[in-house]
Amino acid sequence: MTTESRFPTGPLLVTLAILVALGCSARDRWQEGRPPVVPASGVVLHDGAPLAGANVVFLPKGGTHTAFGTTDPDGRFQLTTFDSGDGAVAGEYDVTVTHLVIENDADPRDPEHLPPLHHAEYSLIPEHYYDRAKSGLTASVPAEGTETLEITLSGKPTGKFDKGKPKYRTM
Repeated sequence: MTTESRFPTGPLLVTLAILVALGCSARDRWQEGRPPVVPASGVVLHDGAPLAGANVVFLPKGGTHTAFGTTDPDGRFQLTTFDSGDGAVAGEYDVTVTHLVIENDADPRDPEHLPPLHHAEYSLIPEHYYDRAKSGLTASVPAEGTETLEITLSGKPTGKFDKGKPKYRTM
């Protein structure tokens, strides 16, 4: 009595082994060509006090890889370039900082849907810090990384940015 297999398992196993080997050795095309990043973190102070909830953007002066972070309750931030909290490419940067409170008034006839009846943004820092050309803020990330970046802001908030009050048709 002989046992015959209906399926040619030998060639199937060889093909499967080749596919597994190719899959494991494949390179991630999204990571190819990335420059190295170094740990980079620091603090944002506004008039000497830590600024919580601000967005910090490091714009490279000579490169193409921007880094960003958001400040915690103590004003501390950790920069991200590619992966969360990975740091920044070593180099010189222009820096912008934004800190807004956003106010939305929902349409009382349809509060679950957008656009809101009214939308306004209030800046909690001077508006010129939002603009790369006007902020006057710069930073240097050394090749070994740093945890001591300090961004110092001063001045009164510039106020409210009103985005308008859309009109709704009544039916």
